[in-house]
Parts: sequence; structure tokens; C-alpha cells
Amino acid sequence: MAALRRVPVGIDQELAPGLYEASLVVRPDLARTTRQDLQRVISTRFGRTVQVLDWGKVGNEYVLQFRVHPQERPQATGDIIQPAAFWLPLIITVAAIAGTLHLAYRVAVEVRTAVQLVPQAVPPPAAGIGIAGLGLGAALVGVYLLTRR
Repeated sequence: MAALRRVPVGIDQELAPGLYEASLVVRPDLARTTRQDLQRVISTRFGRTVQVLDWGKVGNEYVLQFRVHPQERPQATGDIIQPAAFWLPLIITVAAIAGTLHLAYRVAVEVRTAVQLVPQAVPPPAAGIGIAGLGLGAALVGVYLLTRR
């Protein structure tokens, strides 16, 4: 797994696509909140499409790892919307927006800190020490087997 570097970001700035970790204060408790609920609330908070990867509680704060996806650009189509096919999706969309607004009202999120997790180009020094230790161990086992005769 690649080592990740933590780059601080402003909590009010627009997030670029990538992997992020944020420290949040959430009211009420997230015991009954699902991943989809979190994605909707965080997407509303940051104004981007967000995929929640993992979350956990540390003290009174939640630590949330999420990936911000690039915004999709709407494509212009020349199709004519049929009136009968227009109302059902409209009703579903209005219900989804109302549900999201109710969830955002019910779950208050205060972002304390946010960092972007960026892959490091240079492996950490501990990895080199571990590989060198494995090589030395293999050499010692080989010498032991050769001199054991």
C-alpha cells in the first residue's frame, strides 16, 4: 500500500478530486446513520460528489475518510421530454431533495480540520530498513545451512 502524505486544506474551500480525511463534530450521534446518509450530508456540505470510504469516532469527534469525484458535465441532448414521462421523475426528484434537506437539518456537521491524503513518491525509510533486514536474515539462514554439514 502506498504511503500517504497529509496536506492541510481549508475547510471552506472547494475540494479538488482526490482522497480526503476530515475531523467532524456531528450532532446527533451517528449510530443509526448509514453510509449513504453521510455521503448526502458531506456532498451537501462540500458541494461535490463524495464517496465515504471509512469513518470512526475518536473522543467526541468523528474522523471521516472520503473521496471527492470530478463533477460530471451535463450533456446536451436533443430529446423531447414526453409529458407523461416527466411527472414521475419530477416527483421522485423533489422527494429526494426534501429528504436530503431534512437529513441535513437533522444531522448538523461541523468540520474541524480537513487534510488531503496524497500518495508519497518516496517510500518511507522504515520500508528500506525492513527489506534490508529480510535480506540479511535470508543471508544468515543460507550461511547457517551451508556450514551445518
